[in-house]
Amino acid sequence: MRAEIEGILRLNKSHITPAVKVLTKAFQNYPLFNYYYPDSLTKEKIAHYFLSFAVYSGMRYGEIYATSYNFEGVAVWIPSDKYPMTLWRLLRLVPLPVLFGFGRHGGNKMRHLGGYLDAVHHRLANFKHWYLWTVGVEPQSQGKGYASNLIRPMLTRIDKEGLPCYLETLDERNVPIYEHLGFKVVDESTVPNTSITNWAMLREKP
Repeated sequence: MRAEIEGILRLNKSHITPAVKVLTKAFQNYPLFNYYYPDSLTKEKIAHYFLSFAVYSGMRYGEIYATSYNFEGVAVWIPSDKYPMTLWRLLRLVPLPVLFGFGRHGGNKMRHLGGYLDAVHHRLANFKHWYLWTVGVEPQSQGKGYASNLIRPMLTRIDKEGLPCYLETLDERNVPIYEHLGFKVVDESTVPNTSITNWAMLREKP
């Protein structure tokens, strides 16, 4: 097991519920969910289930960190050899109520999105790297530096490992935040048959 990273809190299975809760709040107005699920109640439920996939996967195959026990923000990291997540892995990892809830509330609307993002990811980062799957700060804590404080310690470790880091965002407002942390946009494209823009970003190895 890797050592703890100074300045941020590594989460364990007992933290799954608060981690999902924070991420769901953080992504309540994310373009992805606004596009596919304009109804606010459905959007909240889908966001909960969708982000649960990331948390359960990160808990098993990667690393998840929070700013503190107050859970102002949460970040999910996955090593490239454990991504993309296969259906078999998800079936083994994610509780059945989450899988059923995702399907019941229309998760199939996004069935093409994941494949497209994974294809872009593979094309642009077909080498060993860390993947910042998701990072979110709860609304009342946004704009206070929590995202940077949460991400920087892990990036320092990744630099020491001599590895690059990849992420994508579907919200243009996030691009300058990641650029400030050393990421560069390596691809900007529209998800087919949608009006959603994907910014693929890479932070090269030192």
